[in-house]
Amino acid sequence: MSMGRKILAVVLGTVTAGLAIAGVEMLAHGRITGDALFAAVAAGYGLGAFGGSLVAFRLSGARWTAVAVTGILALLAIGNLFALPHPMWFVPVAAVTLAAGHAAAIAVSRRSGGQALS
Repeated sequence: MSMGRKILAVVLGTVTAGLAIAGVEMLAHGRITGDALFAAVAAGYGLGAFGGSLVAFRLSGARWTAVAVTGILALLAIGNLFALPHPMWFVPVAAVTLAAGHAAAIAVSRRSGGQALS
């Protein structure tokens, strides 16, 4: 598998993750407030990590591409934490949901054979 395809897998995985997170946030804003809103955002991080990691891994067949997507999400989440005020509990919850989403994507990919899509 070419390096170009692996880089494309990271890019597409990151876009997929961003769309999933944006979708959850769009649904949550205006419907819920306070801590429940932050919980929904954290759940969106997990869903984004799952979807983005799954796409990257399935497109490339290389686990490092899924790790790269989750790493990019973590860096973006850290930037978000500095840009906007968050409750203290949000930081560890967001980290756990990112890791759990990534781990679930790897588990699903392995269960389905772990082969890259042709």
